[in-house]
Amino acid sequence: MNKLPSTDEVIVFRKRKEPAFGILKEKVAERVSVISEDGKDLVLEAGKIILATGIKFENGLNQAEKKLRLRSIRKELDRKKDSIDLRTLWECVYSSEDVLTLRQFIELYFGENEIENEDILLLVWAIEKDDIYFVTHDGGYRPRSSREVEDSIIRKEKENRKQKERNEIIRWARQVIQGVKETSARNGIAERYLDLLKGYVIYLDRFQRAHEAKSFMSEIGLKSIEDAVEFLIKAGTWKVDEDPLIKRLGLTVNFPKNVTDEAINIIQGITDDSGFEDLTGLETYSIDDKNSLDIDDALSICKLPEGFMVGVHISNVACYIPKWSLLDDEAKNRGETIYLPEYNIHMFPPDLISNVLSLIEGTPKLAISLLATFDNNFKIINSKFIKSKIVVKNNLSYNGAEEFLSKTDLGSKMIEIAFELRKKRVDRGAFILELPDLKIKVNEKGEIGIKKYYMNTVPHIVVTEFMILMNCMAGKLLRENAIPSLYRSQPETISDEAWKLDHKNPLFPIMAVKYLKPSRIGLSPEPHLALGLDVYVQITSPIRRYLDLVLQRQLLSYLDGYGFLYTEDELESIYHLVEMGIREKKIVEKSREKYWVIKQLKSHTDEGINGVISYLTDSSASVYLPDYLLEVQVPKSSEMTMNVGDIINLKVQQADPLRKKIVLIPLAR
Repeated sequence: MNKLPSTDEVIVFRKRKEPAFGILKEKVAERVSVISEDGKDLVLEAGKIILATGIKFENGLNQAEKKLRLRSIRKELDRKKDSIDLRTLWECVYSSEDVLTLRQFIELYFGENEIENEDILLLVWAIEKDDIYFVTHDGGYRPRSSREVEDSIIRKEKENRKQKERNEIIRWARQVIQGVKETSARNGIAERYLDLLKGYVIYLDRFQRAHEAKSFMSEIGLKSIEDAVEFLIKAGTWKVDEDPLIKRLGLTVNFPKNVTDEAINIIQGITDDSGFEDLTGLETYSIDDKNSLDIDDALSICKLPEGFMVGVHISNVACYIPKWSLLDDEAKNRGETIYLPEYNIHMFPPDLISNVLSLIEGTPKLAISLLATFDNNFKIINSKFIKSKIVVKNNLSYNGAEEFLSKTDLGSKMIEIAFELRKKRVDRGAFILELPDLKIKVNEKGEIGIKKYYMNTVPHIVVTEFMILMNCMAGKLLRENAIPSLYRSQPETISDEAWKLDHKNPLFPIMAVKYLKPSRIGLSPEPHLALGLDVYVQITSPIRRYLDLVLQRQLLSYLDGYGFLYTEDELESIYHLVEMGIREKKIVEKSREKYWVIKQLKSHTDEGINGVISYLTDSSASVYLPDYLLEVQVPKSSEMTMNVGDIINLKVQQADPLRKKIVLIPLAR
């Protein structure tokens, strides 16, 4: 009030319009220095002091203890402040427009009764914390009008209801985290908070309500995005194994209705095959993964007097999907088909692929074909690209193709030609890497199948070499006719060290990739030294890669005599747009593969798994797991000597697929 406090006295002062506590240290002129309840030293104008409480602490307390005492006072006052009858006090003065001093309030509330310092402090605290009946004003407090009080009470009741609801939601959420099967709070309010968490998990800090979501997460004890994902799964909002990254990138199996309508019109339409050369008499076969939907390519071979004619036939997607159509725009946005262990996200609607685009056996299909004639020494003596109509006799799997190729005369010639094509590339410096890959499949029951395989079987080599031939010959045609194109190149020479690597070394896969250089994509036809080619494009997968479809259109436009369909500027713009999305999709594919590998390892916690030591430091070792193509860091064991290349047995101590974390412990030999 009108009394300046004494040294070491507890005072109430205003800090950013809110009441706060402090202990007076000293007075200098019109200023005072205090220790705040935050434990900080502050210098205040004396006019900011609301009340000298008359309370002093015993001597000998350190600063931290004083801080705790001040906070204890605040806590006690907050507990008791509602005992002050501010309503009655306001009813006594609300008709007055004057600003009332604190002394007037004390006299009015307590009358002539004996007053303790603690009672005065409680009254002051109640008035200061009030936002219904009184407004802080210079020199005192102004009573609110009746209308203001009514509005404030309504607002306060609304806030209280909201806080009550929030408290109930927090209680429910904590029970969900603990695994308690309790659904009483699962109502519209709970759904709003679940939507809040979903929004933040998907969009992160780009989410408009990110701050609110983080606050809620903090209240219920969620510390990370992964914690929030687990909560959404426990609450039944998301399925087990849900991936927020897929949602974040907007990847979806389904297509917009206007796109599917356009696809239906194509499926139901009549195919115009005029201008397409009839090659249905050729013995044509496709070789692809079993149950593959996207059969882009097929092969044929026939005997000629001068040698053999090999046909490389690619689905003519461009004749069904015109530039700038709805299907084309959707495919451009998707960029390419995404192959996940649990399902695929196709570039085109699956019904359109299976009914029209895919080279399904026994059905006439439109294609773009490379017909290459080889002499009896397997040298190309002529070749041409044509628009064709073909019929695939049989859709062979890689396993089924082995028998067809090796046990028929023409199949054997196809093998010989493919191996000669490979030999010529190697002679020109091609670096042939036979690296393993993983096939991970997850069925509807969540059962995981993981199989390591090599793409070095005879059928794989045959398909690979003829696709490379098709892409190389297409690149030459585009280059020689000055047709704008997106060329793939790798002008760097392969390191001498790469050639010295031992293919039989179990660490070969992780050693070899260190020498691989990423290919470049540009408008200039530069050599691709890793493939041993002077020019190279990709045009053989138009059902699953958008840029292949673009170049197919470029080639077909030339064959039809129209020059080219895309300018260099258009190609460059399309490439940057598509490639940006493809990089994100590759991250999704790798992320999901690692998720399912770790989940599979989680089921093997009682079993030992083999690994090969790939790198050593003073405290840890990197171990390569050949069966899973995964490199993991493990602690070094004092009970065993470790050397790079040693095969060791490991136990899965912890596996957390959601956080991509796995802990392996070496087992003593």
